[in-house]
Amino acid sequence: MQLRSIGTAALAAGAIILSAGQATAAAILPGLYRLHNHPDGNQRPPLYGARFDELYNATGGHDVFTLDFDHIQSAMYMTINAAQTEIRIFGQSVGGRDTGTTYAADSYLGLYQVDFTYTLGVGPVVGDDDLQVVEPDMRNSGSIVTPLGDSIGLTDKAMGGYSFRFGDENNDAGHRGFNGLSGWGWMNYVTADGVLAHIESTDWLFTATYEIPTPGAAALAGVSGLLCLRRRRR
Repeated sequence: MQLRSIGTAALAAGAIILSAGQATAAAILPGLYRLHNHPDGNQRPPLYGARFDELYNATGGHDVFTLDFDHIQSAMYMTINAAQTEIRIFGQSVGGRDTGTTYAADSYLGLYQVDFTYTLGVGPVVGDDDLQVVEPDMRNSGSIVTPLGDSIGLTDKAMGGYSFRFGDENNDAGHRGFNGLSGWGWMNYVTADGVLAHIESTDWLFTATYEIPTPGAAALAGVSGLLCLRRRRR
């Protein structure tokens, strides 16, 4: 009886986990997400998943650098922990100085390494199923390493009460015309002398697809399968 109860509970939990790939696009689950370009970036084309204005003062004008998350050499990911209190965005992406139609063929064109973790202020949006990182800002940090080998520090920058949000907005219709999960938020640069500077519009703007559940969830699914198999053999 006890085994049957455990098996039934595990089976139910496993069914939820195994059906995650078939869930609606609005579902936010712990685990690993693959990140992609958003179709509505203001600087497009080319499409991109992150934008870094004046990352380098390359010309006399306002220089925009963008990262193509869907390039064949790119591999950008996001993890959400089981408690949904930590968000990490990391990976590599091809990018460069964005001319408005393509990337300039200069020394800034190449692979960028990105790693940013939100551990403070992460929680659900009040009255909605999105996740967000609330004010005060400049408490979470990361870095971007450029093709020149420079590592530039980053912190989060709040606007409108939050510095990062993940989901499909309050109306579940999606962010800026994308009917699915998007991530968006703003960042500051940390200069060599420790000064924090936000240069508009240095930000995330990506879409996401769910890849792998958290290790604990995967293990539970495995237990569920074993218990189900044992019951069948009886």
